[in-house]
Amino acid sequence: MGFSCVTRSLYSILPLLLLLSITPLSSSFSPSEYVTKESLDALCSQPSIYKHFCVVWLGSDPKTFTLDIQGLIGMATQKTEGLGDKNRGMLFDLGFTTHRPDIPYGPCVRKYDSSIQAIRKAEGFASSKDYVSAMKAAATALDNIAMCNALLEQKPIPAYAASSNLMFERMCNILRVFTNALIV
Repeated sequence: MGFSCVTRSLYSILPLLLLLSITPLSSSFSPSEYVTKESLDALCSQPSIYKHFCVVWLGSDPKTFTLDIQGLIGMATQKTEGLGDKNRGMLFDLGFTTHRPDIPYGPCVRKYDSSIQAIRKAEGFASSKDYVSAMKAAATALDNIAMCNALLEQKPIPAYAASSNLMFERMCNILRVFTNALIV
């Protein structure tokens, strides 16, 4: 008799446990939370982020630890946009100086234009705390730079260009993941 009571209680709890196991946990990050080494480490430990790059990139700037997470996203967005502008100019110049029609610098420059435009949109959305739209815009930026990198894959481009493109792609991904972490 005692056994059937336990069994009934267990069966009534199972659906609740199943629901809890498949429901995503809400973010433990708040936009107004100040950035500490621990919170930066936790943000940079999110899936799909290259952690070492993230911690070094953002942790090396002393301004990082004077900001809240909202401000960190703003700073990261500005740095990402700045590198995107530099890379776009670099690829544009390479298109003029290499005279190699087999290397698709032109289409890649257009992908950078779209990516930079999406980053600017992400910055606007994030500053107004519309993290869903910010995350979508950052994902668009990431998709565009990934397409550029795919176009240049296996092409004889300078090592510094490939490295800089990879860095920009990682930065776009960090923006996407950070804004996603703030979606409640």
